[in-house]
Amino acid sequence: MLNLGEHIIESYAHILNADKSVLKLNPTLEKFGYRFVWIDASEFERNFSELLNVPRSDGRLLTIIIGRDQHGISHELHNAIVHTPIFGQRFLHMEFPGILLLQKIDTFKISGDAYDYSKESVEFSNFQPVVNDLLLQMRLFRPGEIRCSQLFHITSVSRQISWRKTEISIGSFGDYLLSDEDAASLSFAVTPKYDCNALTELAIKNFSVVYDIPDGRIRFITLMTCLESLFNLGKDQIAHTIARHLALIISSDKEQFKINYSRIKKLYNTRNSIVHGGEYKGDLMTDYLDLSDKVRKAINYCNTPTLTKEKLFEQLNTAGFKE
Repeated sequence: MLNLGEHIIESYAHILNADKSVLKLNPTLEKFGYRFVWIDASEFERNFSELLNVPRSDGRLLTIIIGRDQHGISHELHNAIVHTPIFGQRFLHMEFPGILLLQKIDTFKISGDAYDYSKESVEFSNFQPVVNDLLLQMRLFRPGEIRCSQLFHITSVSRQISWRKTEISIGSFGDYLLSDEDAASLSFAVTPKYDCNALTELAIKNFSVVYDIPDGRIRFITLMTCLESLFNLGKDQIAHTIARHLALIISSDKEQFKINYSRIKKLYNTRNSIVHGGEYKGDLMTDYLDLSDKVRKAINYCNTPTLTKEKLFEQLNTAGFKE
């Protein structure tokens, strides 16, 4: 915390594994008081080097040239980037090096008195759930390993970081990309606060946890737990119940239903092979991506106001497709 004089504080979250296409969401996000900003290498050097514990300075020589735009950065920042896993070689080898931040548009002031600690704590506590809710909605909209590396407060003049919370960083790759059509659809659907019902609450928590798990097998098991929490009532015929109910949701005709039902049962058998130590000869990444897409569709279908598991089962048990 800063304790000398008055300071204007800015709030940011460092976003990983998304490209500049997410800037298309800004017209909507700005209505909620937030926006994505792209920070190129030069601005990183000038205003955000404190992220890597390199103090702001106008006197460092910018002798390392990177990227197609030939931006210069200092030896100090270059060394810090190389030795920081979430930046590292990925940043230095980008065609146009930069970082993506989610910014809270409104700033706030602290004056150096004893109450500043509480004020910053409240501001920080209010910022974090907004970041989490936005990332959740983006993840539920389409596949992609978009995640938050850290949240921080930084002063507007000295660029000193006063508050910081580092999230789990597992080095996952894969850009989160939005086409113009995607951006329009997501902009229409996104809200400043994501609400879940009692039916989807546990599934959503497991779905979110998956992004912090480095082991693909545990990710797969956790995703299947999402489906179990949504579509299963007891210990009998679990694979059949999950496969039937999910296939009904994602199928448009009887033939599709048959294909989806069979595929979901195979995915559940994959889960059993992993859990019980059996031999698994499939492509885990392919199966994981398929399962994650199905879980995404299941959560979006089930997360409607007042929908309970009993009402869901009643709807699906009277649906038109037959096994």
